[in-house]
Amino acid sequence: MEFYGFDRNAALGHCDGGQAGLERELDRVRCWNRLGPAHIIQLLATAEPAARRDARNVAAQICRSAWRIHMDAPTAGKAQQGSTRELKITAGGRDYRLSISEGVRLRLEGIVQSA
Repeated sequence: MEFYGFDRNAALGHCDGGQAGLERELDRVRCWNRLGPAHIIQLLATAEPAARRDARNVAAQICRSAWRIHMDAPTAGKAQQGSTRELKITAGGRDYRLSISEGVRLRLEGIVQSA
């Protein structure tokens, strides 16, 4: 799925994270600490139906301003359940928690804007 008006190159240019893992396809990434900017963009583009509206909003945000990936952002008092993890990104001064599950491939199941 492509977002209307989304500039992938601009979004990649705005990320101040490292370049680790950019050459790898999302289907082959199984180490959570190897998710790079291109992987996050692909997760946003292929989000589950319940998360698509929020994914579109985050994609627009990272296309317009600087953003950063924060690995392994556990929720206070909540243990990791099964193969679902939370990943935090900061974009335009806002924090977003992305709920990602691992099955045959990584899937973005939900996005919550942190306070």
